[in-house]
Amino acid sequence: MCKPGKVLYGKPHQRPERTERLHYLRSILFDAVVVILTVVVASTVPFMALFNASSATVRAVSQVWAKGIMFLMKYVVGLDYRVEGREHVPDGPCIIACNHQSLWETAALCVIFPDASIVAKKELRKLPMVGWFLERYPMILVDRSAGRHALRQMVDEAKRAVGEGRKVLLFPQGTRQAIDEPVVFQSAGISALYTNLEVPVVPAACNSGLFWGKKTLMMHSGTITLSFLPPIAPGLPRKEFQEKMERMIAEEASRLLKVSEAKVAR
Repeated sequence: MCKPGKVLYGKPHQRPERTERLHYLRSILFDAVVVILTVVVASTVPFMALFNASSATVRAVSQVWAKGIMFLMKYVVGLDYRVEGREHVPDGPCIIACNHQSLWETAALCVIFPDASIVAKKELRKLPMVGWFLERYPMILVDRSAGRHALRQMVDEAKRAVGEGRKVLLFPQGTRQAIDEPVVFQSAGISALYTNLEVPVVPAACNSGLFWGKKTLMMHSGTITLSFLPPIAPGLPRKEFQEKMERMIAEEASRLLKVSEAKVAR
């Protein structure tokens, strides 16, 4: 269960049909309001591009969207969250490496770390206006098909973020993975950052997949737990770091599925 790099999650609890209908209706309402919020926020992008808005302005606008998402989750869906181990996160630059089960952690971590530079896939750059927004944020957009060149680019941009005193956030699994799938890590990116940036890596885990599945828009009420673990100091051999980080995230992800407050509301 806690073998480094892999952990097999159990399936979510079965819920009564009436509760399922309520969650379905809440999810539809949530999606509808999110669309409206997104359109409103997106309407500001052409003006920001026209007036060459600063990164600080772009991040401030993104906070309106991310905080709006978290507000709607709490008061429309009934989905709240709690944070454990916040004291493990340094005040200065570091790398936050979190597991990835749903879209929740993307919004939540943006709110918790508003100045962080986020590693994301380069394909997002192709979306109209979105590409400009992400580059100005700035996010670290990586072309996964570019191999070593992509890693060098990611490291260079991450060094720039760290030099500005900001944190770097990434999901070392590379993509969302359902709670009933083994955790599989794409180790090249996080290992390259660890060995080149010389800042601590803070492993993190959440159980958001219990409430918001990978292949569904339906969300369930309850309390997500986001846990930050003790940082891994720079200087370990690459393989030792990789095994330690993967083990810490996998074990914590497994633990979070068992805590009493993590159960999906019925």
